[in-house]
Amino acid sequence: MKLLRRLLMFGCGAVALLILVILVSGIFLPSRWDVEASATSSRSPQELWPLISNFNRWNEWIGWDDDVYGVRSIQIEGEAATVGHSYSWSSQGSHGILTLTRAEENVGIWYNGAIESDTQNAQGSITLEVFPDGSTRIIWADGGDLPPLTGLLAIWMNSSLKAKFAEDLHRLSRLKPSDSGGR
Repeated sequence: MKLLRRLLMFGCGAVALLILVILVSGIFLPSRWDVEASATSSRSPQELWPLISNFNRWNEWIGWDDDVYGVRSIQIEGEAATVGHSYSWSSQGSHGILTLTRAEENVGIWYNGAIESDTQNAQGSITLEVFPDGSTRIIWADGGDLPPLTGLLAIWMNSSLKAKFAEDLHRLSRLKPSDSGGR
């Protein structure tokens, strides 16, 4: 009986120590995420521009996992490739809005976002760089702030968002011209 009691006390102590480590590390680790992913496409910036600057086209290359986040509803407002053009989504497991703050034709878009928040907490860009051989490097950069004490979550977000953006950019870079015509 004494051995069982000691093992139980040791187990409770270990759990308490783990919780303390998580809380303390959450205090000292930055609660900011900064992610950048890139892909190279054989397509020109002129071919890629309509796909990144028009939120109505994002479903052609942005992945969404209904099993993880739930079925989403999307609302798109404003004129494509102009300041104020916005993309909002909501589902059982996620919600947010991205709003263009700058758009330069065949160069890139810049946006502010409210991700899992009702207030702005993120900013990002998708830019296009032309290589001498005519191919294009697509770069998606995104960063933002989580609530205080969420440093471990920020580390996880860096990793998961980078993988997600890389997957989406890979899909975008592989679209064939016939895949993106006149939708």
